[in-house]
Amino acid sequence: MLEIKNLQVEFKNQKVLNGVDLSIEEGNIVGILGKNGAGKTTLFDSLYQSIRFSGDVNWQNRSLKRSSVSYLETENYFYPYITGEEYLSYFLDKKEIDFREFTEKFNLPLQKYVQYYSSGMKKKLALIGMLMLDKPVNILDEPFNGVDFEGVHILYDIIKQLKSENKVVIISSHIIETLFHTCDKIAVLQNGKVDKIYEKHNFTELNTLKF
Repeated sequence: MLEIKNLQVEFKNQKVLNGVDLSIEEGNIVGILGKNGAGKTTLFDSLYQSIRFSGDVNWQNRSLKRSSVSYLETENYFYPYITGEEYLSYFLDKKEIDFREFTEKFNLPLQKYVQYYSSGMKKKLALIGMLMLDKPVNILDEPFNGVDFEGVHILYDIIKQLKSENKVVIISSHIIETLFHTCDKIAVLQNGKVDKIYEKHNFTELNTLKF
């Protein structure tokens, strides 16, 4: 289980996260919903150990380590003049996997420089790399942004696959329907805290909220 207790983050004497509490069991997909500036990315950066925070973040009763987390950021950075194939080759030593199944699904031109990819193609490439890392905790920050219709449905399949592998998946999205389709629970982040957690049977109540 991933347990987040009293997570707090402060920038320039201003609290961004003010005591986030959240527990996620293995094989569960949790959506994080909130207005712009609610602290969703700050929460993800904290889980990835890339910013300073106070509070406890534990995985299986031990402090969560960055090595256990795979993080798909909203904007992905790629070195200039690197091909898609070269980018994915960096992940081969970590996990021997045939990534052709993924690249064929996403229809990526692996011989081309990534700098000439569309934003959606870059997102797909970063997602394949993330999957190849094979981590128990997976964070997807706005994974559906810039992805075409076909890519959205492939994403659905991949998220279901992660669930079937008993992994923790945390997703943020401004497209609430994508969270309805993928998540077991949706946590609303408001005023620096998890304001409420919605189960599948009451997801429709979220349609009345404004984000």
